[in-house]
Amino acid sequence: MTEYYYILSSMPDLDLEKRPSEEALEEAIELILRQIQDEDRESLAWFFRRNDLYNLIEFWQFEYGHLLHRPLRKPYSLDQEKLKNLRLEPEVLPTFLQEWYRENQESMGHWSANRIETEVHKLFFDAIEALPPSFIRDYFLFEKEMRAFMATYHQSRYSFLDPEVQWLNREISQGLHKKPVQLSPSLQLEKPWLDKLLKALDSKEPKGISLAVHQVLWAKADELSTAHYFDLTALLNYCAKLFLLYRREQLSENRKEARLQALVDEALQNISQHD
Repeated sequence: MTEYYYILSSMPDLDLEKRPSEEALEEAIELILRQIQDEDRESLAWFFRRNDLYNLIEFWQFEYGHLLHRPLRKPYSLDQEKLKNLRLEPEVLPTFLQEWYRENQESMGHWSANRIETEVHKLFFDAIEALPPSFIRDYFLFEKEMRAFMATYHQSRYSFLDPEVQWLNREISQGLHKKPVQLSPSLQLEKPWLDKLLKALDSKEPKGISLAVHQVLWAKADELSTAHYFDLTALLNYCAKLFLLYRREQLSENRKEARLQALVDEALQNISQHD
């Protein structure tokens, strides 16, 4: 098992409520990239792929006239130039996207923003599900589960969403559709994070919702790395938190921009989720 004692012991403690500067975040990522063992790079790459997929979705949604232009989520491996040249160099895409892109690149211009998002996310989570048991697999499948709860909640509150799509089993879906939400005691005990998430969703306040989502993911990363101290799992836990802090830094910058309300309106009109 790879030992990462020296790198982890030299890195600063991370706190979701205390945003480091973007420069400090970049230094931490660069240090990890320099020090990580070759056999562990594939695990780390999934965090970059996650941001690449968000950037691809938003790039295509802008390119096909659905939504406003948005800055790339950092850190990423596909820059703006690579996104613009995908038709000529589709091999820069993750392996699980390449064949799909070749088959659909001509027709995507006629797709809705929701369809683009749904199909790309499904490919990502299908690829994650095919991984052997690991921190990466468990962490991102948990994100998928959390997104399913959020999608079902939104489906119950916004009439423009397709009521026929089922993200969760019937009993849970019916409970989330009730006002107030009614979930079984066993489910609440099994998923204690649901209370925090649902209260944030009830508030309809974007800042509070993003904080709750990030708190739940942060806690899940810690849970998955219990009893791991200086191995790959501990390092991936640290990376998961770095990427969450990056996201919070970027959200903070976006809130300073005049286009924030337009982005929020777009998000509410294009909530999309998948099984």
